[in-house]
Amino acid sequence: MRKILYPILWMMCSLSCFAQGGEHFFHSLKEKDVASDPSYQWYQFGPGMSGNNKSAFWHPTDPKVLFIGPNMGNSYRSTDGGFTYESVLDPDGPGLNEGLRGPREFRSIDFSRQNPDFGFCTDRNNNGIYVTYDKGAKWQNILEPQFDNKFMACITVDPKDDQVWYVGGGKMRELGRALFPQSKPHGANTHPKSQGQIYKTTNGGKTWKLVVNGIHPKTEVESILVDPNSSKTVYASTNRGFYKSTNGGKTWKQKTKGFGHEVMRSFTHHFDTNTKKLTLFVINNVTWKKEGQTIIDDKGGIFRSDDEGESWVNISGDIAIDMRQFKSIPSIMKSYYHAIAYYFGMKDKEAKMAFPELPFSITQRFNTIEVDPNDINNIYVNNEYSNASRNNFMPGQLWRTKDGGKHWFVTFRNGQNWEANSEDADYWTKRNNPIGNNVELKYLKRWMARDPYDRKGCNFVRFNCDGSILHTQMAKISMFSYDKGATWVDIDDIEIGNGNYVGGGNSNLPGHGFYQHPDLPHQVFCAAGENSLWITNDLGKEIRKGAQSASVHKFTEHEQSLSTFAIHPTDTNIRYALFFRQHNRGELFKTIDAGKTWHSHGEAIPKWNVKAHSGDQSVHQLNITFNIENPDIMYFHVPKNARALEYVGDSQAGFGVHRSKDGGKTWESINNGLPIDPDVSAIATHPKKSNVLFAAVQNKNGGLFKSKDGGDTWQKVGSTKEISGSFGINDIHFDKKGNAYITAGCKKSGINDGGLWRSTDGMKTWEKIFDYPWTVRVETALYDHNVILISTLPNISNKRKNPGTYLSKDAGRTWVKINKGNGQSDRINDIAIDNYTPDKFYVSTYGSGWYVIFKEEEL
Repeated sequence: MRKILYPILWMMCSLSCFAQGGEHFFHSLKEKDVASDPSYQWYQFGPGMSGNNKSAFWHPTDPKVLFIGPNMGNSYRSTDGGFTYESVLDPDGPGLNEGLRGPREFRSIDFSRQNPDFGFCTDRNNNGIYVTYDKGAKWQNILEPQFDNKFMACITVDPKDDQVWYVGGGKMRELGRALFPQSKPHGANTHPKSQGQIYKTTNGGKTWKLVVNGIHPKTEVESILVDPNSSKTVYASTNRGFYKSTNGGKTWKQKTKGFGHEVMRSFTHHFDTNTKKLTLFVINNVTWKKEGQTIIDDKGGIFRSDDEGESWVNISGDIAIDMRQFKSIPSIMKSYYHAIAYYFGMKDKEAKMAFPELPFSITQRFNTIEVDPNDINNIYVNNEYSNASRNNFMPGQLWRTKDGGKHWFVTFRNGQNWEANSEDADYWTKRNNPIGNNVELKYLKRWMARDPYDRKGCNFVRFNCDGSILHTQMAKISMFSYDKGATWVDIDDIEIGNGNYVGGGNSNLPGHGFYQHPDLPHQVFCAAGENSLWITNDLGKEIRKGAQSASVHKFTEHEQSLSTFAIHPTDTNIRYALFFRQHNRGELFKTIDAGKTWHSHGEAIPKWNVKAHSGDQSVHQLNITFNIENPDIMYFHVPKNARALEYVGDSQAGFGVHRSKDGGKTWESINNGLPIDPDVSAIATHPKKSNVLFAAVQNKNGGLFKSKDGGDTWQKVGSTKEISGSFGINDIHFDKKGNAYITAGCKKSGINDGGLWRSTDGMKTWEKIFDYPWTVRVETALYDHNVILISTLPNISNKRKNPGTYLSKDAGRTWVKINKGNGQSDRINDIAIDNYTPDKFYVSTYGSGWYVIFKEEEL
């Protein structure tokens, strides 16, 4: 948190650099994994989930244990059926890219049937596979050279022998990003080094042997199954066919009798424990072909095998839909033409011209299939038509059959046109499809029936092991059904009163920093990517220990990513907000009634171009700062390499410092004297001289810069040149006594380069009080300047060891590491110390929301 909103004294003090034992502590940080002080525990807060998740797997024998791996690089485990979660990442481990912290994003999980604590998982990153001995609470990387730089997609165990496991390579588990245009029927997002890779272990993972005799060399594996009746029989679903081995993987044969082609999209099975009957189900990737001025189904569909994969029967039944019914719904027409344009290698406009006639019967391209463990005829497929997927089109998020595939119907219904009085009600009724919305949401309740058919698809569909819970994900909301899909509920949050929430601990929210105002005690304002503004309150203790509650505050009805938030220094009714992407990006919003109403007040950054399917294209406008004597003079800054600071994506434009002289109506860039395209990572005003500003500029040509004329011109602070070196200065902060603090270092800086420095003599000299190669944020407590909180990021010179948060309560003489409970301790972008509650601290993370530490008596 960057803001001090009123004049504070400028005083001198003299403190020693290191207390006894300090040098030993810093040496340890550079050499080995240091454990956090267990007396400090971080608790996640903010809305549950609130970000996209395509990774969810239930434990195969424990119906309450669920694993999820949302797409912002955090992995969680629930032991109560999805109501609460804990991170499985090691908070004291090296930075995520080392692969030793734990799985970034699960791709598959399986556990021994003899020992439910022993299991393996594969990961989104190409860092090999992971093993657990405590039912997935913690994971260890298997340092197997054969897996180096290969993507391991799926893993499975022999249910009769937990010493035998199989793992398959490739990127078929990428779900929405596994794309299949007509020109690349085996997949456009493939990885050659991971192809033709199936490994087997017979000693519980100690050693692995390649077993691919008969497998096409360009095969990428989607799923593997060991037959519950025979350990010698193994099945593999791949993009080069469905394979079967009858000798434990020594040789493989394709089994494609009945299929239209060889690309398998998803594979599951049903095993009747009474009759010992095994039934196999796959999605054979749907393909289309041109017919005159329209398109029709070509090959593929949903298939079943009753003879151990020897032959296959199409059970797609009546799942195809008549697109003519939806010709008057723009969102569906856009979705349809976008999907077929990608498939046929066209632009959307070209597809509309080539295929003006809508098909009367067309099958969507589903990407996961699930069967009820208690009912072989109860089968589900999902339609992921959003969230980076270009394979599929609307409508229908989740389809179900109760009769083995003769009749299919949409079982997840969210949209205005599902109602009985809609223009489509007759069409669905004639299809024998239930009508009426059957989805209940909490924090995002405004998403309920917001569109004719919801703009977001469902990412997957999976039962827990006993069939009592069915789970899917609609974009950034986990959805659970306890009646086989007849109704769906959101359990990511608990609502207290009206608009106050306690999340489940499974956040995928991009935190974007904190703000406090001295006249508004016990309120911390938390900026969020894609989820607007959250304001803390004290209602969480009503729910459970360690629960921090917060209320959500919307600026408009649109999706917005709040970049920074600020309140006028003398009038708390006047508040400001800037947005880094999505709606109103680059605009300054203002309220004069404490947030009851908002309006666009000025353009801080001119609109920048955003390309479809090109990732997060942000401009991170940070730290609105006021001239305390004339609050109509306002500043903010934009770091160029924002991703390095753990924000979502690098900034696309507007680098440097910006100023308004008219209360935010108009803005100008004020970079005279700063480097070209200045990578400004922090700004601060002098605690006593309102016209004096400081800018911390990171990376090459960076350093600490000072302006004596309100930002008209800048000069480098000479006393900091040795500290900044070739990697610049990351942060600038003043404590309540006027002492100055700066941080330095970067990902590639030398082992002794970075750290925290303090000046007690007006920046004439500096003393190093924390030694770590990449030290980023620094805060001191308003109630006691001796309390210092800092954050560090992973540095390659010490193999990314010990990133995270560190606390000193004696002005930097001694320090403790405080990472416990924070799985993203290596990806912190902001920190804060509560202005009014001693020993209450906050961190903002790249992709798991916010965390808080409470005093023991507050828990």
